[in-house]
Amino acid sequence: MKTAKEKKQRTPAERKRRMAAAIAVVCLLGAGSWFLLQHPEWLERTPKKQSATSMYSDRILSYTFYPSDYGADLSKDTEYLELDRYLHLQRGAENFAVTDGDYAAWGEDVEFFSRYFDAAIAGDAERYNSLFTDAYYRTHEPYERFAPQRIYNITLEKRSETESTWVYDVTYAIHRNDGSFRNDIDSDAAKTLIFTLVRDGGTVRIEDIDYYRVAR
Repeated sequence: MKTAKEKKQRTPAERKRRMAAAIAVVCLLGAGSWFLLQHPEWLERTPKKQSATSMYSDRILSYTFYPSDYGADLSKDTEYLELDRYLHLQRGAENFAVTDGDYAAWGEDVEFFSRYFDAAIAGDAERYNSLFTDAYYRTHEPYERFAPQRIYNITLEKRSETESTWVYDVTYAIHRNDGSFRNDIDSDAAKTLIFTLVRDGGTVRIEDIDYYRVAR
């Protein structure tokens, strides 16, 4: 058995091998870091695993989400800009695309939805939270923050209307969903929600967002 002194005494060949191995490790780590700096999209291609949730659902489900980018500028995301980002009104068998700046012509309820989706797409939690009534927050917590959302394929279908209340089926998908805004749907998937809008102090706001229960 070698003594401690004998262990410290290595031949020149052994020292060279150990040095070469150390240099190789450093070079590999450096090359890997350089590659990730030059190609950050490789980090984004790996979705993050999210714990099971039940937002807008009566079933516990688990999805895999993309990393959240709170500073994302979606106006420069060419992939997202190619998707259909208009509001579509479903009225019976007819479907109408509401173009930018034409929301008020369709009524204050449709104009409200333009503000709702603008806030969600911008990742503006403060503006988004202001679109709900006080009654809504008796049973729900406001968002602290969420990342800009790549929302598209938006369809609004009115279920009922009174002088100051509107009930809509609302369906939309989120491209590269990160789970910070909706953690109940997968990327590019959709789930119809039931929005109840009310005129609150002269302003249209959301009083409730519900979902269709799964038959048991």
